[in-house]
Amino acid sequence: MDRVVAGRGTRVEFSGTRTFDPWAMWFNLAPFILLVAALIALLRRGKVRSMSVRCGIGYDLHRLAEGRKLIVGGIELAFEKGPAGHSDGDVLAHALCDALLGAAGLGDIGTHFPDTDPKWKGANSLIFLEHARKLLDEKKFAIEHVDAVVILEKPKLGPHFPKMREALGRALGVPAEKIHLKAKTNEGVDAVGRGEAIAAHVVATITTS
Repeated sequence: MDRVVAGRGTRVEFSGTRTFDPWAMWFNLAPFILLVAALIALLRRGKVRSMSVRCGIGYDLHRLAEGRKLIVGGIELAFEKGPAGHSDGDVLAHALCDALLGAAGLGDIGTHFPDTDPKWKGANSLIFLEHARKLLDEKKFAIEHVDAVVILEKPKLGPHFPKMREALGRALGVPAEKIHLKAKTNEGVDAVGRGEAIAAHVVATITTS
């Protein structure tokens, strides 16, 4: 082993091996050391806190009746029947509202918009989502993801999903990419399968820090 001393740049050279340079080692470690130091400083100041993730589920079902508009996800679809209900009967919006309120521990849609209140007669259900969003904002909750499935024999919902996602996203103040929609039939089973009803299931994920 040969040692070469040249001022501050002390290097240890090993015959037949790679040169070990202590100064180069510290130079390469400097960004990592600075990052750790910055994180420690932030933690001491209380700037970094653990993130809390919450999930809520929502479900809604409405009978389909003639003479009613078919509103799903804030969009009107051409069909001879629509959901019977106190408001516009939008099962997707209602289930989504319940999922968000449940995740935040803020009750359910019936608590905030009772069907005994004439104020909500025929109301656009997107209003309910806007109200839920304000409640979440007040509690410092952020909507991270929505996964929903609508169960209906007909009409086909898939072609309308892009507009539904946009309408729901606007009401909630989130990008449409955070809302995932699926459609299923009930294979002719029970009231939904006979075309007598429409239902929706929603899971919503929210965070707070």
